[in-house]
Amino acid sequence: MYQEVEAAANAKGMKLAPGQGNDPDTLGKKLVYVMDSNVFPFYQAEVYHQYHNDFQSAPYGREYNGLADVAFDAGRMKSTGCPDRI
Repeated sequence: MYQEVEAAANAKGMKLAPGQGNDPDTLGKKLVYVMDSNVFPFYQAEVYHQYHNDFQSAPYGREYNGLADVAFDAGRMKSTGCPDRI
């Protein structure tokens, strides 16, 4: 899968780099840090925080926001015990 992601990034003039954790911001640098999930395992945040709007830009729209419900209902996200849906 990495090769496909790398090809897509390269096609847009972006570079992938290994993430180390606590990496600096890449805004405006066309750089994406890729985290090795064997070294940095995934820890799910509250469902509410998945697929919500970036509050510093225009709203992403209902279709995007609804992806959290789709993932939750399909079992790809689990309840964390915090408020899941607001």
